[in-house]
Amino acid sequence: MRRLMTIGLAVSLLLAAVGPLSAQDVEWSPRGPYVDEILLPIITDQEAQLIALRRGDIHVYPGLVSPTHIETLEADPNVDITLSPGFHFFYLAMNMRREPLNDIVIRRALAHAINREEIVLSLFQGYVLPLAEFVPPASPFYNPDTDVAQYDPELARQILDDAGYRVGPDGIRINPRTGEPLREMTILTPTYEVAPTSAQLGAMIAEAARSIGLPVRAEPLDFNVILDRIQNESDGDRDFDMYVLAWGLTRFPTHLYSLFHSSFDVDGAENTPGLRDPEYDAAAERVWTPRNLDEAMEAAYRAQEILSWLQPYVPLYSRPYMDAFRSDVVTGYVPHLGYGAASNVYFSIWTPLNIRRVDRERGGTVRWLLPEEPSSLNVLVGTSAYDFQVFGLVYGPGLIAAEPVNNEDFPWEAERWEVGTWITPEGTEGTKVTYWLRDDITWHDGVPFTAEDIKFTMDYLKEQRVPKYQTTWSDYSHAEVHDDHTITVYFNTVSYWHTYNVAGFLAKHIWEDVEKFDEFEPWNEPHPTVEGLTKMIGTGPFVFKEYVPGEYVRVVHYEDFWAGLDR
Repeated sequence: MRRLMTIGLAVSLLLAAVGPLSAQDVEWSPRGPYVDEILLPIITDQEAQLIALRRGDIHVYPGLVSPTHIETLEADPNVDITLSPGFHFFYLAMNMRREPLNDIVIRRALAHAINREEIVLSLFQGYVLPLAEFVPPASPFYNPDTDVAQYDPELARQILDDAGYRVGPDGIRINPRTGEPLREMTILTPTYEVAPTSAQLGAMIAEAARSIGLPVRAEPLDFNVILDRIQNESDGDRDFDMYVLAWGLTRFPTHLYSLFHSSFDVDGAENTPGLRDPEYDAAAERVWTPRNLDEAMEAAYRAQEILSWLQPYVPLYSRPYMDAFRSDVVTGYVPHLGYGAASNVYFSIWTPLNIRRVDRERGGTVRWLLPEEPSSLNVLVGTSAYDFQVFGLVYGPGLIAAEPVNNEDFPWEAERWEVGTWITPEGTEGTKVTYWLRDDITWHDGVPFTAEDIKFTMDYLKEQRVPKYQTTWSDYSHAEVHDDHTITVYFNTVSYWHTYNVAGFLAKHIWEDVEKFDEFEPWNEPHPTVEGLTKMIGTGPFVFKEYVPGEYVRVVHYEDFWAGLDR
């Protein structure tokens, strides 16, 4: 199972040829889980995380990043490390609503000033892959021919000079429109204690910016403070200049639409740079509304070309997912192409289903590290990777899962589905998808999961205009329930992706009385009829039991899980 290369740079070279890695030697089963409970201790300090794994206080360490930790754990005979090419995407974002970053000249000059190779080698010893494109190479939609802004500080200076940004006596560029020195800009980064490499990376970018006359400094902040400042508007703006963070993307290129289309430049949505470009919008809409995979590929290639010119982000690197397991305690973990074995539970349920203790066939507790405090356990509000780790265990993959070897569709809560078209009331063509559901699925309180829950969820998302799920409801028209286990969902546009937009669901009997979704704390409210449960119920393999801030989240095996070992 060990897949870690002993020389970090070899990982980058290996990932450059992602194709052969797609056929991994993976054993997995769609049935489980084997364990009684998963305890997720919250440990935010990286040194403490390492110590906890080596002492056996945790058994699963998702998302290894530190090269020194990787080397230490590789030498530990009780630790196994899995390697999977990832849809991970680390980037520098720029607030295009503010001067001077609203000038493409500044953004492109900064992009040329950043040395990705130095970042990869000095901070990660080659354990990550430099990335200049807006789609990671693990994706089939990656465009290797995009004309990207490669490292060239002399060209960066020339770009600024040609645009009239001359260097002032103190080394700071002068704004040609005002005649004044450029104002100081900040890069928000997680704190050194929480994410030392991200903090160092921010400092390196700030130094690179200053070397070409742009006054920039790094500003380390608490992770949740960063999220609040970049996601929430104040007086039509967002309170940042730049920040460095990462996305865990999916097997589809739809992020090219949801992260950068102008319609998502609204409070709470994900177009944090504020990109508003008609040409890009047109390309992004084609990404979102392809009729088939060929159209999707062509649109994704074009969108990447435009983004690489407009530079709302500077892509920096993509890391393979390296997940560490105490092999003397647990077995059955499943590396998933693009998602890793433990890093993206929301998209890959296979390790939670298959992991088990080595000292027994069933039962027991697995201690699975949660590296940060959840920001919210309301599934309509929480956006961090740490929220999604919990959501994946409780809610599961939804109607359609992706199998772990080649990411092909795998029927989950839907036994089958059929895609067609219809004519909308406006006379345009739209997509309709009919799903035939399993008839043995229940919510964690025993109430049957039916087509009514799907219709309620789609209607609720649209009525509430939930920003986090805007891509789900923006083109949704209505749903027609045929019976408890058959539903047709109608969309106002034609898109190959609509099949997958009908995904996670809300329990109608819990959420129908929730008037303000963003004020609801289901994990803190007791279930109205079942003692021991909260209102945070799903249809996934694990039941949420408790969250003690600063200490842990605990979930337990759902005994009536439809894919359970005894069903």
